Amino acid sequence: MRFLLLATLITAIIACDRKTNSEKVVSSDKRVFDSVAILSDTEGKDLTNEILTFEKNVGPQIAIVIIDTLNGERIEEYSVRNAEHMRLGRKEFDDGLLITLSVKDHKVRIEVGYGLEKIIKDEIAARIIRDDMVPEFKEQKFYSGLKAALSSIRSLIEENRQLIGQRP
Repeated sequence: MRFLLLATLITAIIACDRKTNSEKVVSSDKRVFDSVAILSDTEGKDLTNEILTFEKNVGPQIAIVIIDTLNGERIEEYSVRNAEHMRLGRKEFDDGLLITLSVKDHKVRIEVGYGLEKIIKDEIAARIIRDDMVPEFKEQKFYSGLKAALSSIRSLIEENRQLIGQRP
């Protein structure tokens, strides 16, 4: 009897933990998800329009997720889970890209689908974060940092269209 009660309690705790983690997954129908409201409506719409225009003209799907805190979770895990949930990228190319910004944690990540890894390798993503985003973020210019990152990402992909969908 004790074992059954303990097993039921553990199952309930795990279920609650899963629910908490799934609540941290963003909607898949948005390209800019700003739960902190650090972007103005105009800035959010501008980034969304830029992303959707790029998607229409070139193909790869990009999204931006801005959250307050990761609550101790690793940004890599959070980004991967959200990218998978959002199903970013065209299925046949796996060419999605997610920019995740956790404001209070001062963390940012560019998560790249396999179909863009020949274009935006880890060291290139790190350079975009270091050179385009972080200097702007330090001055609380989040829109400028995200806009600069999108510009760099868009240019790299447009210059290397023949590599879209090719795995490393």
